[in-house]
Amino acid sequence: MDKQLIRKILLVSLMLCSLSALSILFIDRNLGLAVHNSGLDSNLWLRKLTEGLPVFLLVMLVTVPLLTKWQRGNLSALLLSAYVYLGLKLTMEIKTGLKTIFGRYWTKTWINYNLSLIHDGIYGFNWWHGFGNQGCFPSGHSTYTAFCCFWLYILQPRYKILWLILLVIMPLGLIALDYHYLGDCFAGVALGLSCGMGSVIVWAKIEARFLAKK
Repeated sequence: MDKQLIRKILLVSLMLCSLSALSILFIDRNLGLAVHNSGLDSNLWLRKLTEGLPVFLLVMLVTVPLLTKWQRGNLSALLLSAYVYLGLKLTMEIKTGLKTIFGRYWTKTWINYNLSLIHDGIYGFNWWHGFGNQGCFPSGHSTYTAFCCFWLYILQPRYKILWLILLVIMPLGLIALDYHYLGDCFAGVALGLSCGMGSVIVWAKIEARFLAKK
């Protein structure tokens, strides 16, 4: 993997983490309330976006490696397809662990009577209690989307504009529905990009060591 790209991804991830912290301190509360007061979060048709996009990305994530690497050998293509899928699963487990640690209260009550800003007037973090209904940070959907889009960019960079559009669309939908704060989405994208970059680096070493043609 190109070292310059690694530096860029690290820099972008750090910037997103900084923006997340600033958003938590100065933006999230007012933005969440403003979205709700505007009635934007009542447009439930947006759920089709937030629920449908992950399915589309998963299909792309497991098929694009096959289409991209098939000419190099069936085994390499199949292994890469399985590898990126397992990488996504691992990334989502890391996300779940972070949710448990941060225990951020949600923007809106939408499942299992979760405590939230809009319905309960609660804003902040309940550290180490993010299991159950207190796991707003980081955004899992944003993490998922960022991981998939990063790998798709690595495999098919010619469609980078499409991957970028998909990466931006998911957080916008989550914020518009008051499913997540802006800070959650910044952190989720940073996590997805970082895990995606790490998995690409590991795959490059595996490929060079075990799958390279003699």
